Amino acid sequence: MIYIIGDVPMNLLDIIAKAKAEKATSLDLSQKDLRLLPQELFDLENLEELILDRNMLVELPDDIGRLKNLKKLSVSENDLMELPETIGELTNLEHLYLGYNSLSELPDSVGNLTKLESVNIAKNQLLDLTLEVGKWVNVTKLSLHDNMLSEVPATLGKLKKLRKLYLDNNDLTSIPANLSHLESLEVLMVSGNNLGAIPSEFGNLKKLKELVLDANQLATLPESLAECDSLETISVVENPLEGGIPRVLLDKKGLSIDQ
Repeated sequence: MIYIIGDVPMNLLDIIAKAKAEKATSLDLSQKDLRLLPQELFDLENLEELILDRNMLVELPDDIGRLKNLKKLSVSENDLMELPETIGELTNLEHLYLGYNSLSELPDSVGNLTKLESVNIAKNQLLDLTLEVGKWVNVTKLSLHDNMLSEVPATLGKLKKLRKLYLDNNDLTSIPANLSHLESLEVLMVSGNNLGAIPSEFGNLKKLKELVLDANQLATLPESLAECDSLETISVVENPLEGGIPRVLLDKKGLSIDQ
């Protein structure tokens, strides 16, 4: 039998009490039908990993900022509508997973999370991104696909360690030329948007291997993509391509073009 104290199942409090007694560094509370997080959770100052996936959380309380040692926070597949500003106090975070929620924006304080290495905010309702994401200089993988972004900030171009960027299935009509500064970028996915053109500056992406641009409004591609030394695959299925593919790309050795 599960006893209820207030809105919190008794067995959950037992789990948290046990974690506190053992000074646990990891706690998995996924699939517990949680609508609220008990105050006791935020006394677990040794936590480095907190998993809250597949619950029914609508928000994270301000107290989340007390878990100063967190390196991994996963709250995927909940009903989050917003994040508290105090999320920016988790300055040791390396992995942040918020996919499959209902977030429409991120607080500016996320710019304080400069140790982040991987971020997933896919399958939300993001309408825009704070310029502060440009401070995520250690991020190597950023998943923003399946949102409602009409633009992405040029500050994304500051993520010098970024290797994989997923922007597919948004409402982008253009993409910043500044992304050409992503000197480590290997994979760029921008399918399912409304892009009319790709910046010629993308020829500077010397480590880019895979460029997926399916289901956009592209008339052609810039010849400068032939200067992407590592490029192996370009996919432009379901684009008008009235101007065709430039001959210099069709002739590029080792490059496969799907159209």
